[in-house]
Amino acid sequence: MQRYIEYMRLPDIPSAIRNAKDHDLVGIRASIETFGCVVAGEIDERTGRLVVGHGRKEVLAMMAAEGASPPEGVQLDDDGTWLAPIVRGWSSRSDTDAEAYLIAHNRTGEKGGWYEDVLAQSLLDIQQADTALLAATGYSSDELANLKEVLAVDAHVTVGVHDDEYGDDGGADDAADGPSPEAFQSFDDDISTDYQCPRCAYEWSGKPR
Repeated sequence: MQRYIEYMRLPDIPSAIRNAKDHDLVGIRASIETFGCVVAGEIDERTGRLVVGHGRKEVLAMMAAEGASPPEGVQLDDDGTWLAPIVRGWSSRSDTDAEAYLIAHNRTGEKGGWYEDVLAQSLLDIQQADTALLAATGYSSDELANLKEVLAVDAHVTVGVHDDEYGDDGGADDAADGPSPEAFQSFDDDISTDYQCPRCAYEWSGKPR
């Protein structure tokens, strides 16, 4: 079925019967107040209930009850009720299917993790441009500092492992890397040996065989 956005009256959007996901309501509110309400959630057409967006719905309801101005992306009905943008058009196959999607939608984001070096640089760029935007990402200045510190330690350990394995200390002590190719002794075909096999005439030095 084709997906579409419908502006639905906030009090009329039913939540899932069971939702195991907790929410950072403070962080969600900061995001909505900064970036607007891009999408408030997703409805399961089979049940008519939310499968995505419970935290956003709760935050919007709190803001409306406080008499706050509707954030960008939220409209007002004729009676002043907030209208939230909801994605529609998806139907679950069963109650179990709907609950599995609800969990999967949250769990896949959790398991994805971050490329921490890219994350740190992105957050640093955001912080330098606008500290308020950094807060809206859900990361604090202290968390960014901790992330940078961890990356610095990891980089140091990686260099240390490289040093131990290959003897490369960045040039601090070239002797630790062993002799240079120029110091290798040259040999020709006329090499003296200690023993010769009487049967095959093989010559060698060292211990008798």
